[in-house]
Amino acid sequence: MAASNASTAFSPSSSPSCHLSPQEPLLPWISDNVLAIILPTIVYAVAGAFFHLLDTYELFGNYRIHPTEDELKRNHITRWECLKGVVRYHVIQISIGLLLNHGASPPMVGDQACRIHDAANMVHNARRIIPIILNTIGIDAKQLSHAAQGTSPTLASIIGGGDDHLTSIMTSTAQNHLTPFDFALATFSTNILVPALQYLVALIVVDTWIYFTHRLCHVNRTLYRLVHAQHHRLYVSYAYGAVYAHWLETLFLDILSFVLAGEIARLSPRQSMLFASAATVKTISDHAGYVFPWDPLRFLNPNGARFHDLHHQTWGLKHNFSTYTVFWDNLLGTTWADRAGAEKRYERVWALTGGKRVQEVQGQKGVDKGVTEEVY
Repeated sequence: MAASNASTAFSPSSSPSCHLSPQEPLLPWISDNVLAIILPTIVYAVAGAFFHLLDTYELFGNYRIHPTEDELKRNHITRWECLKGVVRYHVIQISIGLLLNHGASPPMVGDQACRIHDAANMVHNARRIIPIILNTIGIDAKQLSHAAQGTSPTLASIIGGGDDHLTSIMTSTAQNHLTPFDFALATFSTNILVPALQYLVALIVVDTWIYFTHRLCHVNRTLYRLVHAQHHRLYVSYAYGAVYAHWLETLFLDILSFVLAGEIARLSPRQSMLFASAATVKTISDHAGYVFPWDPLRFLNPNGARFHDLHHQTWGLKHNFSTYTVFWDNLLGTTWADRAGAEKRYERVWALTGGKRVQEVQGQKGVDKGVTEEVY
């Protein structure tokens, strides 16, 4: 339906008037640039508070990776000390964001009709190369196009390059031949494909940067002792302690990775706020210490709360360095492979505290055995 509307809304014979203008902010009282800086902190506070309530009132305790007694016994800092470090993290993050965006103007955007029309021209010009390629490899594109005309005019147009003259490429008359297919593909590319690729590039940049800098902090003893060891004072992590870290780690591991991702992927302020907020939820979830059987993220990505919790244990420090995916850990052999050994260690902790995990109960009943299916 959207493709149909797109094809009728734009005239193939003339390009719409293209004028760039400042984009209106999502909220009238704050610019998108500033909102993109502070929204992840708001998301962090809300998500952290939610899991803190679960901890405080011992809700869903059977889904916790560690018993409460284990947190009190093994962590080397109090929750209050952790909270002060987390506040410092966000002050640094917001301050640097405001500094980098000082004096930044609102993004200049063109009319949607103009952007889709330009994309349709690009699609059309790209399609006109198809018959040249077919002819080069010995396939008569014109004959094949005529043969397909009766059954699929759209396919015939694609094979024929959208023109009667198969060898005319990127001529000034291109826009006079734009088709509904050109506009449909242009609409899809502009609204879905290009943003999806931008998010994918941003994810690759962040995941790669954090994996190798994080691993370096464990390989280099000096870096670990002076910088990264602060984060590992939490052997039993909890949600709002997710970004408790040395200020150097805050700068060079976390903030710099997202600055690079935004620049390389060319994210707009609105894309940045969505990407950073989603990453914040992921980070909070990984450190919350809960493995819920209904958590949809567990089925999309094996890098979850249990995956990262293992890294926080003394026996797992050299494994599971990735934050968002398991790509680099799997590729470079740093994923924890002894699943049975990890399970025994976790079970021993619960046995010492007199607790009983939900996996045991459900395993006896044959219910939801997938609750432990995360990568160890």
